[in-house]
Amino acid sequence: MKNALVMLLVVFPLGAQQPSAPPAVLRIFREEIKEGKAADHEKTEAVFMQAAAKQKYPSHIIGLTSLTGTALAVFLEGHDTFASIADSEAVMDTPEFGAIDAADAQLRINQRSMIARYRPDLSYAADQINLPKTRYFSIETVHVRAGHLEQHAKLIETLIAAEKNAGNSQHDTRQVATYQVVSGAPNGTFLVLQPMASLKSLDEGQQRQRLLFQAMGESGRTAYEKAISDSIESEESLLFAVNPQMSYVPKEWVTADPDFWGSKPVTTKKATGKQAASK
Repeated sequence: MKNALVMLLVVFPLGAQQPSAPPAVLRIFREEIKEGKAADHEKTEAVFMQAAAKQKYPSHIIGLTSLTGTALAVFLEGHDTFASIADSEAVMDTPEFGAIDAADAQLRINQRSMIARYRPDLSYAADQINLPKTRYFSIETVHVRAGHLEQHAKLIETLIAAEKNAGNSQHDTRQVATYQVVSGAPNGTFLVLQPMASLKSLDEGQQRQRLLFQAMGESGRTAYEKAISDSIESEESLLFAVNPQMSYVPKEWVTADPDFWGSKPVTTKKATGKQAASK
């Protein structure tokens, strides 16, 4: 199937205004946009969303555009099972979506797709994520060294424990959902997703880190830093903004926040996640 979206997809259940747990399976697409073509690309994606609304596409979509790094766009496609991915593939196999993809192909340099599974043991307060109010995403891609997956898991568990014990009043501003890529990237690839209502969360980062290290203690911090050096081969953090033009969201979201979502394609039917077009 054709992929009409330029993205690194990350989708959570989008059918309700209240926070909900991330999906068990995440399909991820990543495209790099040609220089100077970001505005044209946004228009093409808006056409896709309009087509999705017209066809009463069964899942919702959040579109993200990069604020750092190369020109990328991000969308989210969540699944309860791996098997359901095949169902979403079939929906997009139409001439209309194929034509949209052909137009989109003229605007992108390359694209990549991945499938990942949710790791609740490596996540923090993910059940408190409120997507209708999310305006930014920090997405960190972590590559763990071969043979160090267990060490990395223990490292994150240590970090989560310190977060809980830090006595930090800003806990409710930071929720993290971690996914482990099972196809489409080297073994040991993790995606760490932090949704944010505002960039104020980044201003609080230094203070948060100081409290975490205090909670770890001197010996704990030394062991933590050594574990990072031993287990992590590379990591990259990118910042994205939610783009309502490139999103397909529930009607309830528009009612709750018409100034942000109101003029964009919306659905009237509850859905479980973004089913983006794929290759």
